[in-house]
Amino acid sequence: MPNTPPERFSRYVAEAARAAGYDLDGPRGGGRKALAEAAGLSASAVSRTLAGQTLPELSSFRPLARALEVSTEDLLRAAGVLDGEAGGPAPLSLTATEAARRLGIRAVEHIAAFKVLVSALQRAEDSSQG
Repeated sequence: MPNTPPERFSRYVAEAARAAGYDLDGPRGGGRKALAEAAGLSASAVSRTLAGQTLPELSSFRPLARALEVSTEDLLRAAGVLDGEAGGPAPLSLTATEAARRLGIRAVEHIAAFKVLVSALQRAEDSSQG
């Protein structure tokens, strides 16, 4: 069970990153690299943070929170900078276009096809529950 501030923070960041759609467990580290880019951090800084070795610089908390889709206050609480308990990552709410892009779908025609598929699945869900 993590008990140092960097270890607790690491667990929080990893959970939030996965909830935000970053694949941290992929064999090539693509999710870690994507998180680093989205937060404006170096890949090594993200790796050290996720390994529970260090906390990021204070100036990095706001962009990291944005990339993780959590509040800056919750991120600061998770790091032990602010008092109180950090809430868990909020449920992810994405448009079909955002989801497609997070999945690595970039071509306009593929995004359009993805949106049609998502719409059909949503209608099927609605009709099966109603």
